[in-house]
Amino acid sequence: MVDMSASLLHHGHIRLLKRAKELGYVIVALTTDEEIEKHKGYKPELNYEFRKELLLALRSVDEVVPSNWLLDQEFVKEHKIDLLFHGDDNSNQVEQIRTFARTPDISSNLIRERAMASLVMLANSKKCLLTPGPSNLHTENVFGIHPVFTRGDSEYDSIQIDVLDKIRRRAGQDSIVCMQGSATTAIEVATSNFLYGKVLAVASGYYSDRIIMMLKRKAQRLQLTDLIAITYDEFIEQRQSLSGFDWIVAVSTETADAFLCDLKELKHAADRMQARLMIDATGSINLEDDHELADVCMFSSCKGLGGLTGAGFITYNKELLSRLNPHAKEFVLDLSTYIEKKTTGPAHCLLSMHLICDRFAELGQRVRESKAIFVEKFRAHLVRQTNQPALCTKFKADSVKVPAGTVLYQPRSIEPGAHVICHLFDQFPANRSVGQFYDSVVIE
Repeated sequence: MVDMSASLLHHGHIRLLKRAKELGYVIVALTTDEEIEKHKGYKPELNYEFRKELLLALRSVDEVVPSNWLLDQEFVKEHKIDLLFHGDDNSNQVEQIRTFARTPDISSNLIRERAMASLVMLANSKKCLLTPGPSNLHTENVFGIHPVFTRGDSEYDSIQIDVLDKIRRRAGQDSIVCMQGSATTAIEVATSNFLYGKVLAVASGYYSDRIIMMLKRKAQRLQLTDLIAITYDEFIEQRQSLSGFDWIVAVSTETADAFLCDLKELKHAADRMQARLMIDATGSINLEDDHELADVCMFSSCKGLGGLTGAGFITYNKELLSRLNPHAKEFVLDLSTYIEKKTTGPAHCLLSMHLICDRFAELGQRVRESKAIFVEKFRAHLVRQTNQPALCTKFKADSVKVPAGTVLYQPRSIEPGAHVICHLFDQFPANRSVGQFYDSVVIE
């Protein structure tokens, strides 16, 4: 007798059955559907009758009988069994038993995981998102999600600490909070708490303009003594003469314009005037260097970090807490709400990142490699040669032709004849190597 569930028949089962057949008449004790659900916690992919049909089609099987999860001496005696064969994970309380080492690198659960990975790869291969995030999907995003509660669940507490610590390290500050929402939510919270006094906002594109709009609306409520907005070019020209500011606010990567600000220049200016530096790192986290130069960073889960959409993050240096803007804040804009976890956090977003957070560096490198290949292939169409972010590239073209199933990025603000392509998709598994997709892109 060989007892098994055979919910997904594989070569490990076949090898065990062949060895049993060498000794005589083989009866398979096949676990019933009810017993599988009771002990494994799920219904088998194939019901008992189909599993029995498969086994009886094998030359190594003479008979199939229904069985419980565990066999006992009475069951063995009933079927006149001389010897019970089982893998070396046997739990049956039977005297006449022989165990064998399990076939390595195969199990029904492993097949399920490979099937899920294949489905994710197929989805990524069919639909390529040349967008800044969310882009495509990691298998680990799916595997990581399971039931949790954000209070009193020790498993979730451990996962949250691990994921947030690895994200914080990528940014470089000593503290982190997360919230449900997006980078925009994080920006609203950060600017409402950290900014005070005289603020210099560096305008480099659509997203910095949006921050400036936010600040103008709340400047009086924050009791800012002054809010000055200058373009990035003006900042570079005037950086040696700027003075008297308490904060510099800028966007690291302007996604809509594919422009990268120089964080070192921003930091030098901040240090010279003894100001603090706040960076919207949405398009640059895990893709660019030097985020540790900022005092505060804000970003989201679904771009360079490879997670699902729905989480905003603020990283900051703890010593700033003694100088927070004291004005009264709405509950959802109060930093303490998130420090003290007074609201439900983005649990499933963090779970989606748990199995990939050890590979942040690898994923960022894949995006940078993709960027380099695109730039080399389409260099004649580039809008600029400097200040190039890893996330995306801006180019001029009369037309852009891409394969069916491709979604091009539509920036919220861009001049006629210009296009932006994002390279995040190349961090996700698909039936192509990094940069190979660009062979099917025609830019004219």
